Amino acid sequence: MTKLAVVICVAVLLLASVEHRVEATVVRLLTDFIQNNVAGIPLIHKTEEYDFDPEISKKRRELYYELHGYRGEKVIERLGLGIDGKHHERLAHQRQRDDGHLQGLNYLQP
Repeated sequence: MTKLAVVICVAVLLLASVEHRVEATVVRLLTDFIQNNVAGIPLIHKTEEYDFDPEISKKRRELYYELHGYRGEKVIERLGLGIDGKHHERLAHQRQRDDGHLQGLNYLQP
């Protein structure tokens, strides 16, 4: 083979491989576009399973009521008293302020 034939063969092989890469890149771009924008990313279609017992809430309800009160009344009161260590003083002040009031309101008393 002559040098010219070798150069032509190498050039043809390079062009064929470049053309194949470009085609593959275009096809991949199109498939990725369709996958991510039309069908959704694969993470969305992943199925998850969790062990769930709907009856456990009935068992834990009593503990919650005991600890936090019905509908969290005790939690709301604790949050309102603060967390800086002066909650006893605030509670005493609130009880003194609300003494003789009906839920803090004067106009509902007879």
